Amino acid sequence: MLLALTCACLLAAACSPPVFDALAACLEPPDPALPAAGSLSALVDRADVIVQVKVAKAERTYAGYHDRLGARRLTLDTVETAKGTAPAQFVVSDGPCPMFAATQGESFVALLEPAPDGSALKPVGLPTSVLRATPTRTLAQLMGDIRSIPPLDGQARALFERYGWTVTAKHDFGEFDLPPLAEFGAAAREIRGAAPYIRQPLETYARLSREIGLDPRPSAGERVERLSFWLERTPPEYRSATPFGHVLIAGRRLVAAWITVFPEGGPFSVRDRAGALAAPSGRPSFPPLNRFPDGANVARTYDLASATAIGFKTGAGGSGTITDPARVRAFAAALDATLPTTQALSARETSPMRYYLHFDFRQSSVSLEYDAKEGVLSVLADGYSVRPGPAFASLIAGIP
Repeated sequence: MLLALTCACLLAAACSPPVFDALAACLEPPDPALPAAGSLSALVDRADVIVQVKVAKAERTYAGYHDRLGARRLTLDTVETAKGTAPAQFVVSDGPCPMFAATQGESFVALLEPAPDGSALKPVGLPTSVLRATPTRTLAQLMGDIRSIPPLDGQARALFERYGWTVTAKHDFGEFDLPPLAEFGAAAREIRGAAPYIRQPLETYARLSREIGLDPRPSAGERVERLSFWLERTPPEYRSATPFGHVLIAGRRLVAAWITVFPEGGPFSVRDRAGALAAPSGRPSFPPLNRFPDGANVARTYDLASATAIGFKTGAGGSGTITDPARVRAFAAALDATLPTTQALSARETSPMRYYLHFDFRQSSVSLEYDAKEGVLSVLADGYSVRPGPAFASLIAGIP
């Protein structure tokens, strides 16, 4: 959410209103031949209105760079509606950072939501606001696929409203694979697609969800969708202490829900509206408190032996990737012991003898820092440090 705030401020200056939520909105339009980002079910949940349209008129509204990107004032004729309602003909301002990049006479499926003041419809924004026909799927087939998906955004909205929250708009969505249940106790900030909304161990979100009758644990290992909502305040009002509601969706059902507070407060139970609204607005400290005060086996906690590669950087400026499975397993084996832990501290300055290791998995990653001078390995995401010993030090010495 901090990135979104920064980008929104940049766009306010560079693009003029209306403000988009991400700087990438001003990049070149995506190749229409490529598939849209996000699964179709996630896009169905994200949009309030999904309609097949034909561009009746495309008028220039911006000059220069934005005109080259295709910024236009579009008059759209509704051909068919799959979700929500749209007028028979309506106007969309597609710019200054265009999301449709459409031309007169073109037909496509538009993903829309109400403008903040409710006066018109607008593109939902990133990662995509438009679906086009492909060689393997016509617009009619696409609309049929969309209608076959039961949307869950209304159910999620009703969940928050049941506990007294005012839902003002959708924020965004993401998709990622939940780790195995055995890994729910470790920090989730390294899961690709989960950050920055899931920073604590997944067991924390499971516990909060159980308070309202939901439970993500049976969905461990499955692909899930995160759908997030603005609560209490109207976008793009990224004021300190702005609350956001989040749900996880697996198998077309809600399996988890929680509240966060901008910039990094929470998570809170959906039931704890008073607590979330009274939360201090400052950032939590980093690294967090040691989550393994009784000791930790670094290799087994993060299943390092199953990593596909280890990316590394050094304080001296070196970098590279270790892809040899035998070497990856050797690093894991050197950390396969339960070691005493101490509270991790962020390095105040870069040292030539500091190594940054990034164990890469197919859907997640784990980052470690090693101070060769002190012989200390830190897992900052979980707030602890260990001394792995000479076997690990020897492997580090072999890194160029």
